[in-house]
Amino acid sequence: MLENRMKYAFLAFAVFALVGYSGCILSPDEEAPIVPPVATYKPLTDKENIIYNLMQCYKEHNLPRYEELLDPGFVWHNQDDTFNDRATDILQTSKMFAAANNKYPDPKLWLDKLEVSITQPGTWYKMTELDGVPCDDCWDTTRDYYITAVISGGSTTYIGNDRIRFIAIAVMKDNQKVYLLRHMYDTKQ
Repeated sequence: MLENRMKYAFLAFAVFALVGYSGCILSPDEEAPIVPPVATYKPLTDKENIIYNLMQCYKEHNLPRYEELLDPGFVWHNQDDTFNDRATDILQTSKMFAAANNKYPDPKLWLDKLEVSITQPGTWYKMTELDGVPCDDCWDTTRDYYITAVISGGSTTYIGNDRIRFIAIAVMKDNQKVYLLRHMYDTKQ
C-alpha cells in the first residue's frame, strides 16, 4: 500500500511538474523578439520624396535604392569645383556603404556610424532651362545637411554641416512621371 501511495505521489508530482513547465514555455507573457522595421521608401512621383529616400538610403546603406534616385546624366559637384559623374559617384557611395556595413577591405576604415540628415521640407524653384537646354519640369532646391561618420571606434569622427543644392528633373519611367536627381552641388554655408 505504501508502494501505491509512492507511485501516486510520484505520478502527481510528474503531472504537476509537466503542467507547470509547459506553462512557462507556452506563456503568452513572454516578449516577442524585436523585429527591426522594414525601410520604407516613397514613390518618386513627388520631388520631395527624393530627399526622403536619399536619407533612407544612407540610413539603410542601400546602394540599389541610391542608384534609383540618380538620372543617367547625374553629376555630383564638390566644393573644390571637381565633380563626379554618375558611375564615379556610385562607386564612392558603394565604398562608404561597404565601410558602414563592415565589408570594406580595410577594417581600419569601417564606419561605426554613418548618418545623414537633410532639412525637410524645403522650397523647390522651377527652372526654365538645364545645362543650356529648355526644361519644362526641372526643379532646384538648396538645403542644410548634416553628415556624421565615425571611424574605428571614434578614433576619427567626421562631421559635415554645409548646404547641398539639388536639381531634379521629371522623366517617364514605366509610363509614369518620376523625379530623379540630375545634379547635386556641395556648397559652403
